[in-house]
Amino acid sequence: MEWDFTPEQVAKAEVDYGLEQFRLDMLEEVRLNMNQMDDAQQQKIFDVMYDLCHWVATGGDYDEFLAGLDQDSFFSSFLGSIREMLAPNITMLGAILQRLIMERVDEQTIPLEEALKQVDEYHRLVVARTA
Repeated sequence: MEWDFTPEQVAKAEVDYGLEQFRLDMLEEVRLNMNQMDDAQQQKIFDVMYDLCHWVATGGDYDEFLAGLDQDSFFSSFLGSIREMLAPNITMLGAILQRLIMERVDEQTIPLEEALKQVDEYHRLVVARTA
């Protein structure tokens, strides 16, 4: 995806771009690029792509994620082939999550560990709501 702003601007809260909008934008990008597939297939591709982005944005390893997939499936080779294209999405998602964490630490003056828990809970709610 391409944006008119940087991940740094998002992390510093100079731009109002959140998790919900990111997910909607990413789903739209999948739908545009996979328009030959039906909605269910597009959703499944989005779900796995998003999970990979989240995994890497929160400190996981790209190759470790791929290794956990069925190596005979479409997803392993597909996700391996779009590594470079997903890099900006991973960076942007990381910036969004970083901002969410820092808002809780700075504004609510809670410990980092508690902020991480709250953001994880919020993330789960957003994913469930926008799935």
